[in-house]
Amino acid sequence: MPNLFPQGYEEQLATVSDIERDEPVGYKPSAAFSFETGDFVRNGSNQVESVSGVEAWEDWCRICLQTQRYTHAAYTTNFGIEYDRVFKSASRSEAESILTRQITEALMADPYGRTLYVSAVTYTWTAADALIAEVQVVGINDVTIDISIPLSGGGY
Repeated sequence: MPNLFPQGYEEQLATVSDIERDEPVGYKPSAAFSFETGDFVRNGSNQVESVSGVEAWEDWCRICLQTQRYTHAAYTTNFGIEYDRVFKSASRSEAESILTRQITEALMADPYGRTLYVSAVTYTWTAADALIAEVQVVGINDVTIDISIPLSGGGY
């Protein structure tokens, strides 16, 4: 039976120590995503457009904050927010406290190490189970992004 692998491939395999990094990967360009349409942005030739590394990081942050935690097998358990717990709190101040902690933990779990810290989170309540979160995130190279996202008890 023919061998599908080239001779000596075992020596070329990466080990865990080869892929572990002590420093962040940095900002890498990615595919452009439209949150309005929920699809990738395409040009006239139907090719997916690209965005800069900082824009890709901002998109990752938005998706992270709008994802219900523990409900998607494609994401790690650090990705997303537990909306049910937040909006079942006894008071708005308790909900904001839980949400601030969860936002910080979720964004700090960035696998590429782009997030240094969450500098500010403010809330504007629009209903008993809905609010707009304004989040300021500081990344490597002193890049700061401001994110405004609507959140509701039902999640996304």
